[in-house]
Amino acid sequence: MVLRQVDALAGQLTFYTDSRSPKVAQLQTQASAMLVFWSARLSWQLRVRVACSVITAGPEVEAIWQGVKQSAAASDYLSPEPPGAVLPQGGSAEAVTVNSGVTAHSFAILRAQVLQMDWLELSHEGHRRAKLSANTWAWLMP
Repeated sequence: MVLRQVDALAGQLTFYTDSRSPKVAQLQTQASAMLVFWSARLSWQLRVRVACSVITAGPEVEAIWQGVKQSAAASDYLSPEPPGAVLPQGGSAEAVTVNSGVTAHSFAILRAQVLQMDWLELSHEGHRRAKLSANTWAWLMP
């Protein structure tokens, strides 16, 4: 998944996904998840505990879709095959383009409400780790 938007004041992360993806069904059944981010440049790992909601229809989805459908990524959400589908032997699934007249899409918004973060910095001089939530933080290792 690619992080598309951060609302620091609301503590929300927004991702786009295919509504047919197995993770969508899983999150609709169990909303809690753990996201892991890694920065090789900083040697930082961030584990983020979140509560997710998936929005598959409505004005917000359609408004964002209007921009996405103009991009190369649109074909990901217009494909006749769901994510993870086995493609035919020796070829790829027939490409569906924005100009093909297909209007039905599988675009969905995944909104993650941040509950808690665990930050870890790896260093030869000693690792540092802290737990952060909306109003507090604490060192877990110096």
